[in-house]
Amino acid sequence: MSKNSHAKHEHQKVHSTHNSSGYEKPHEDYQAGAFGDVIIGLLIFGLALVFILPFASVLSDSALLLVLGIYFIAIIAFTTFVIKKRRRKS
Repeated sequence: MSKNSHAKHEHQKVHSTHNSSGYEKPHEDYQAGAFGDVIIGLLIFGLALVFILPFASVLSDSALLLVLGIYFIAIIAFTTFVIKKRRRKS
């Protein structure tokens, strides 16, 4: 390799991008904020009503409240996990 081509190669290597494969890491599109998180939580809780209320006639009132409470606690735990993970990224 001649000195000129070696210098040209080194110049290109220094000024090339670190991402030579063309792959661009996807970014998170969802940025609804706290109000959006509340709405999504309510929608997930609404799904519980769709899937649990058909069994309302079979379950007693206390058992139905217990099942809804367990589901609500699971939603709170998942939401807490997502919020902590989002804070770690920032």
